[in-house]
Amino acid sequence: MCLPLLPLCLSGCGDTGVHTRLVFALQPSFLAGDPTLVGVRAMESPPSLPNIASDDGLTFQMDGASVTVANIRLELGSGLGCSTVSDSLPDEARCEDSGDQGTVTLAGPVSVNLATGDVSPPLELPPGTYRRVEFQLAGDGFKARTRLFKDSKIWNMDLTLPAGEVLRFEAPGDFGLKKAGSLRVVFRQEAWLEGLPLASCFQKGDLTQTDTSDILLDAARGECVGAGKHVRDNIRANGGLNTYSF
Repeated sequence: MCLPLLPLCLSGCGDTGVHTRLVFALQPSFLAGDPTLVGVRAMESPPSLPNIASDDGLTFQMDGASVTVANIRLELGSGLGCSTVSDSLPDEARCEDSGDQGTVTLAGPVSVNLATGDVSPPLELPPGTYRRVEFQLAGDGFKARTRLFKDSKIWNMDLTLPAGEVLRFEAPGDFGLKKAGSLRVVFRQEAWLEGLPLASCFQKGDLTQTDTSDILLDAARGECVGAGKHVRDNIRANGGLNTYSF
């Protein structure tokens, strides 16, 4: 399945000593500054995070987004074995063949600030031809913090995926990662609230609001019953891969 959503940035190392880095981020077009600098800690100011909205126009401001990942597996292009990347495989990576198909593996865990693309610690991958990435959520899993400004109040709403889940993002075909380039896995945040009439539910009082002014999608009622699961499915289903030059 091809997923057009979250950025993961993978970078390989070449003979020049320039390293390709692994970075997860929100969709690059929403990041401040030059999008080619994502994951290189080169932004002079924090990015302005995008708003996200439901189908009927209830708009939430994003406060931040982060993810911790481990057991990162990157499948090589169709019919390509580990011999195609063995000469440039970083120390932190390994490659295993299954039949004629090779998979590069990075253990992690790594913590990612999806707003900036920063990864701690940074990871490297060899240049090569790839087609799919798979990774397991670890630590605190995935979390996006959002706020709704409504009726002279601030309502908080967190969107989460738990540790232990495995996410897979696949390109429609093989793609090449060149030396000193980057491969990005992008979270498409504008799709997270698709298919939900949150404005209608809020107006009817069907979005649970606790004493701490939190909106809890798992406790939604009326038209929005099952909203928490729906959002988690949207997050899982909206991710993609693209390559970039530093």
